[in-house]
Amino acid sequence: MAIPTGEMVWGRPKPWKLDWELRQGSKVVAKMSSPSMFGTTVRASIGDEHYVNRKGGLRRPGAAIARQGEPNDIGRLEFDSLDRGTVLLADGATYRWERQGPAGTWAMLRDDGDVLFTVHRNARDKYPVGRVKVMAADRSMGVLLILSWFVINSTEC
Repeated sequence: MAIPTGEMVWGRPKPWKLDWELRQGSKVVAKMSSPSMFGTTVRASIGDEHYVNRKGGLRRPGAAIARQGEPNDIGRLEFDSLDRGTVLLADGATYRWERQGPAGTWAMLRDDGDVLFTVHRNARDKYPVGRVKVMAADRSMGVLLILSWFVINSTEC
């Protein structure tokens, strides 16, 4: 599914559930849900594609994403420091993921430094949302948006 440029919002359709939807206006672009309250795995979908995200552990901090039902990861986010990481996709593509200003803002960049998108999460709101600005098209945009929101949402409170 091609992801359009512009602004989108990660929001919770029902505040009492751990589900998330990425919306552009009234259109749902992606969904994310946790099968259990305390698990480290989250299911996600974008278009007809279904994914599983999972957090890393102490030896390998970060996160990974795989197509649902497939054993191999299609992408991994490995932390380089507290404020930055590297996304490695199975096809060999590499991206930079880093914290930017203002507080709560993260950006996904290509290797050449071009910003693909930013996500701003204000955890102080009663019902936190993620404001996404997609600046450039990329064939892996859906996977990158899902992986980044999973990491942001599971590591920041």
